[in-house]
Amino acid sequence: MCTQGVIQLIGKPVNEKQAAVSFNLLPGSDPVAMGCFLSIWEGSRTLSSSEALQTRRINSGELFGDHIFDKLSIGKKNYIVGLGIDKGRATETIVATLSLGVSAILNQPLPAVYSNISVNADNIGTDFLIAHFASPCCNQIKANKKWIALFQGEFNSAIYNGTNMIATSKAAPYQYSGSIIMKNIPKGLARFETYTLIFGQGLDKFGDLDYTKLISSCTFIVWRSKIYIGASATSPFSASSPTLINAI
Repeated sequence: MCTQGVIQLIGKPVNEKQAAVSFNLLPGSDPVAMGCFLSIWEGSRTLSSSEALQTRRINSGELFGDHIFDKLSIGKKNYIVGLGIDKGRATETIVATLSLGVSAILNQPLPAVYSNISVNADNIGTDFLIAHFASPCCNQIKANKKWIALFQGEFNSAIYNGTNMIATSKAAPYQYSGSIIMKNIPKGLARFETYTLIFGQGLDKFGDLDYTKLISSCTFIVWRSKIYIGASATSPFSASSPTLINAI
């Protein structure tokens, strides 16, 4: 069982001109360091924040909040709302979206897509795991490194400093969803122990993983699985196993 944490985006059209949007970041996030923002675009594709109809920067300490996008033509035009990070930078990326189509019903929730990370019990070995990730398939100004990192224990504020990090893996550029195998985990994965897997985006100025850019988490306990006993990262997978992205 995996307990997930995601950046949430919830919204609804309230009349023919306005849409109400609520957001909820991960606990302990720094919206300024992340460069968080909300934008709305006409059409069904997100672009850069500079090309948006309206943009609202998320301020320091604002882990949750509400916003009204106005001067819209709801029921006549399609719109898409995005919550993004790295506003105005080459690595600007949308991590959650809401679709506001012409068929949207007033005061009814809009379809949402969140970035998320998960791991199934049967994808955990003695010294490896297979993580499954997804994020909105939308425009990026430049390829932004997506990565996963494994930590000992439950989700906590020390993760933002990389404390107790055990292992990391990176996804391919412009890969919006798929699976990543994390191999040769130091000291292995102990039965009945708790771990937290983090899904993040971006590197710091030194080229290392930027732990301020966390967009999803998955906390799990290692139970007995089909491949755990006697398995290793070099064990063969069945033909039905998902396509994997090797650790970089």
